Amino acid sequence: MKSFKLLSFVLLSLALSACGGGETEKVFVPDLEQGGIISPTMSLNANFDNGLMSLRIPAGVSDSDFTLKVSSSSSGLTNDDYQIISNTYTLAPTDKTLNNPIQMEVFVDLTDFQQGKVYIARLDNGVWNPVTSSVSAASVKADLIQLGQYAVIFEPKRELVISKTIGPACDTSSPSQTLRFIHVADLHSRFGYKEQLFSRIKGYYQQAKAEQPYTLFTNGGDDYEKGTVAEQISKGLATVDAIKAMEFDVRVVGNHDYAWGPAQLLDYANDDHAIVLASNTRYVGNDENGFAAVDFAAVQVGCLKVGFFGMTSVPWNELDEPLQTAPIPDFIPDFSMNWDWTSVAQSIVNTYREDVDFMVMLSHMGVGGDTRIAENISGVNLVLGGHTHGGESIQALDNNALVIQPNFFAQGLTDLSLTIDTNTKTLIEYDYKTHLTSTISSIDQQMVERVDQIMGRYAPDANTAIAFSENYPDEAETAEILANATFFTHSVDAALFDPIQVQNRWTPGKLTQEKFHETYYVERQPSDTPGFNALYQVSVTGSELNQMRLAQPTWVFKLATDKSIDNDKTYRVALQKGPAFNGSQFFSGNTLPAPVELSESWWALDQYARHRTSQCVHIDTNQPLNSCLRDDNITIWNFDDLDSPFASDLGPAELNYFDPLVNNWGPERSPFTTTSNADITPLPDGSSGVLAFGRHSPSQGLSLTHNAPANGDFYFSSKVSDYTLVMDIMWPESSINEFRGLLQTDPLNNNDADLFVDRDTNGVGITTRDSGFFGNLEANTWYRVAIVFYAAPQNGVLKVFINGELAGEKDEGEIGERWALSDTLLLLTDDTYETEPGFLNALLFAGRSLDADEIASLGGPSKTMRFTQQTRLLNEKVERHSESVATMALNPWLLQRQKFFKTK
Repeated sequence: MKSFKLLSFVLLSLALSACGGGETEKVFVPDLEQGGIISPTMSLNANFDNGLMSLRIPAGVSDSDFTLKVSSSSSGLTNDDYQIISNTYTLAPTDKTLNNPIQMEVFVDLTDFQQGKVYIARLDNGVWNPVTSSVSAASVKADLIQLGQYAVIFEPKRELVISKTIGPACDTSSPSQTLRFIHVADLHSRFGYKEQLFSRIKGYYQQAKAEQPYTLFTNGGDDYEKGTVAEQISKGLATVDAIKAMEFDVRVVGNHDYAWGPAQLLDYANDDHAIVLASNTRYVGNDENGFAAVDFAAVQVGCLKVGFFGMTSVPWNELDEPLQTAPIPDFIPDFSMNWDWTSVAQSIVNTYREDVDFMVMLSHMGVGGDTRIAENISGVNLVLGGHTHGGESIQALDNNALVIQPNFFAQGLTDLSLTIDTNTKTLIEYDYKTHLTSTISSIDQQMVERVDQIMGRYAPDANTAIAFSENYPDEAETAEILANATFFTHSVDAALFDPIQVQNRWTPGKLTQEKFHETYYVERQPSDTPGFNALYQVSVTGSELNQMRLAQPTWVFKLATDKSIDNDKTYRVALQKGPAFNGSQFFSGNTLPAPVELSESWWALDQYARHRTSQCVHIDTNQPLNSCLRDDNITIWNFDDLDSPFASDLGPAELNYFDPLVNNWGPERSPFTTTSNADITPLPDGSSGVLAFGRHSPSQGLSLTHNAPANGDFYFSSKVSDYTLVMDIMWPESSINEFRGLLQTDPLNNNDADLFVDRDTNGVGITTRDSGFFGNLEANTWYRVAIVFYAAPQNGVLKVFINGELAGEKDEGEIGERWALSDTLLLLTDDTYETEPGFLNALLFAGRSLDADEIASLGGPSKTMRFTQQTRLLNEKVERHSESVATMALNPWLLQRQKFFKTK
């Protein structure tokens, strides 16, 4: 190997203070060609190889002295893929990893290397692996965190190949052509198998393509995490299947798409339909099939050649923070990242811009990075973005580039139509629209079936009722439930959890795997490791445990037993991932021992929930599940006996006219009749007895004495806090778009009613400071409206169901004591005449909150309302949970479906 002398020793000048003046001390750097000592405090700049290479070495690159030797040799290695265009520089010891990066700058005449990519690379096991590099007119720079053998590599431009053709052939007679993009990003496994989110988005694209054949379906990355529990159960496979089934034309890899490791990323990028872009990612692994993602692709769209390249943003850590300070690590092994996005973009534009008519960057960098690229690199016409999660936007820059940010979580899509002059290849005009997914009526049925298959295969029980919550726990109460779950699922002595990690609270009623995952969504940060809210165990003394408690006084702390802390005893403490790996940051500088992985938080809740149901108690209280008790507090009226219309079909409650003035107004103003005699719309299954109620005055309406025992949060006030009201009800056209009182909890009707149908939306709800009305009750249509109350001092909830389906829930905590019941409640009245004439076919009152499955079992309106307690089904469910609890921890998911659908 030929060695080159250091061109010059670099003079470092230190201004030293002295009495009456100063002097300059001359310090010479070591001769690195012979091997010089680099101390922790030393910093220097040095030139090598006759000025063709320089190093900037800051202080602190090592904790101790080490000998650095720099040598250079010529290399003329070329092959079909790349060419070494500089000398090769060896920085020894080659296996040394630095604390802080040193900067290498290699000066190269790049005049003949414009048509391709230029970068500094490190030789590893005979393979030149790129290092994030900045390229200027005459040099290439890189920050090096490892010593080793380096050189400047040139990858020549590949011959342009059309990767995909969209639409019919070019119409050469037309002076312009439309280029349409249906764009989404940050789908985050939100398949929306209930809401059919993916199916609606794909249906919209299919319709757009039918209208305009020059339409491209694009995806700005982040397809994984924070969505359905099916991804967690399948270890990412459900998301791979769903994304490939969407059949995008072009998509880019986002930072969350590295979540499940190298093997799955290779599979995810291997898409038979979509071009997958990863321009600042280089595969350095040895899979025989390689990495299907590309740095650039060209698509023929009619008369236009459209070029695409794609960018990925930085990784995030276990504290849910982006890693933005050099040296930024790679996401996962085998995939080398280049974080100089500007240099990557400039290289691609330099190489391919002359070969295409229109250049698109499909980006997962966020609006800031997208705008910088579009502003500073001439030749980028359009940026279709992602990653921001900040709402939809379009920017038209001074250089005529457009920058788009779409919606996220599959909540909406962007529809962008560009009119391009086919002669000058310039933009004439554009049409920008956005659509909420929930408003899209075009549904792709094949996608519906595919999502159903995916859910059936990987998570058949995602919405099976695993447990029931009596209340609406706040973040701290939820963290305490997680602590109980951790004690049940893992052998720990204490738990210390930050309530802020609770991402979504659950409302009272049925709880599912999906709901537990929503409470603690998994984001595998760093990539291919457990989520940042996963559970870990650390072992500390009692004294250290007390210090940890004091350092975080607002966190939830709980011991597995009621015993006090013994300072000398060793405790196994459950923490979530961030604090477990960063003890000194969270616990007043105290360093924790290496944490031991336990499980994801949602999984611990799942296990605990099954146990609680097996014991026939709620997950949040020790109150028995309603379905495990005899149901003596449900009353139904079907009004079929016109001689005794107020007689109930079953149950203890009593119903009558509200007549405080004893005017006997009822039979005349609100008579009982039949749908046939009243000449109104019959029930779906035929004619039925109904109450034809009038516009009630404040001294009129219905009075219901429920005869149910007090329950819930206002039990000690002798009030019923949790209850359900179900009505089969219809209003004529003349009553629509007026306020209509449904429920009045004041038995004297001295204030505003407590439940209304709204005049603007015809929805059912309440008028509070944050009014919420749900559904739309159209005229002359029968509806079965169910209202479920969980009144509480701080966390009360109201749920509205229409024809067995949840229409909405109000969970801002406003459902307080006002909605708790004394002995009597009033119906169809208000203190200020806010009522309208209508028809009541049937009525149910339950002195408890029915769950969603029970409401669903009631279905829609019918001649006869019937309710059958789900005791047998619940008993079977309890048995299933009891059987599964002991084995789930050993093999969580393989036997899941078998356990839930076991045939006796």
